[in-house]
Amino acid sequence: MKKEVSFRQISFMFLYISLSPILRQIPNALAKEGGRNGFFSALWAGLAIIPLTGIVISLIKIFPGFNIYEIMVQLLGKFLAKILILSYLLWIFLAIASKVNIYALTLQFTLMPKTQSSFFMVVLIGLVYFTLLHGLKTVFRLTELTLGPILLMFIILIICAIPRVRMDYILPVSTISLKPTIMATKNVAAVGGNIIIALFFADKFGLVIQKEQMRKLWSGAGVFILISFLLTAFSFAITGPGLTAKLPFPFYITVKSISFFNIFERFEVIITLVCLLSDFISISIFSILLIRCTQWLLGVEHMGFMYVPLTMLIYYLTFMVSSTQFEFQYFYQNYMIYINLIFQFCLPLFLGIVCLFRRKKVQKQY
Repeated sequence: MKKEVSFRQISFMFLYISLSPILRQIPNALAKEGGRNGFFSALWAGLAIIPLTGIVISLIKIFPGFNIYEIMVQLLGKFLAKILILSYLLWIFLAIASKVNIYALTLQFTLMPKTQSSFFMVVLIGLVYFTLLHGLKTVFRLTELTLGPILLMFIILIICAIPRVRMDYILPVSTISLKPTIMATKNVAAVGGNIIIALFFADKFGLVIQKEQMRKLWSGAGVFILISFLLTAFSFAITGPGLTAKLPFPFYITVKSISFFNIFERFEVIITLVCLLSDFISISIFSILLIRCTQWLLGVEHMGFMYVPLTMLIYYLTFMVSSTQFEFQYFYQNYMIYINLIFQFCLPLFLGIVCLFRRKKVQKQY
């Protein structure tokens, strides 16, 4: 089987779509729930993300050349597989709608406050549509080309911010805050759980999978935890956990006072552009997942006739999710995080347990 997607591309894409929530939602949520030591929640989240990565890798190794739907059929039968795929389809609808919404709200909050959000949504949907016309490889290549410079920019940003760091904002570390920081890990895990998208593209990896390829997913999970920890701690140490908890986009405010050796300023504009690129890639990838799930559910190969109805459904669902920054934060914190955890952790764990009990029977098929 010819490889259409590599593990390296999946790892890059996972990191890319995580950038926007790491910059925008995670610092605010960890400051609210974890207090001044909330940035440690990014490390505790590794206790959930690393095992999840292990489950994803195990399923790919046991079912080489199978995607998540085909794995479900093997383990649970076609009827239950269809039900689970329908559930994932509804989750993806909500995920896309929330991502389109926060994309528009971010532009309103930062660069274009007087423009209506519907304008941003229409432009974004058009860009995603024309990008997907050029195929899956276009999206993955964009992440490969731009992820490196973005990570380098974060390194430069942290170096330039060192003089403004206030250690009293994050120190001392108290054992009293251990329980709140552990409880707050759900905010990081709900983003890191996107590593399961590797299962949706597992049929495009080829039949021969080597250990070196698997290490790409482990590396992606490790880099995600490191980035979440550093950028959240960076935001706490400059803005302060109290103010970080109150701001809808604290990282944007954090970098407003930073300049590159007093030569280059306006770092916050670059941060906004990084978020917009991350949202764009994320919506493109989840749109591909939406199409694939619909194909599996309906048993069809060509989905051209469904593009317009699906697009209109997402457009109107976006307004139902929220229309303001405060409504979005309420919806995301009280509903979307827990929905994400169900589909990113609970269901893959369920598949892993079923696979464990049926391992011998599954292996006899190959």
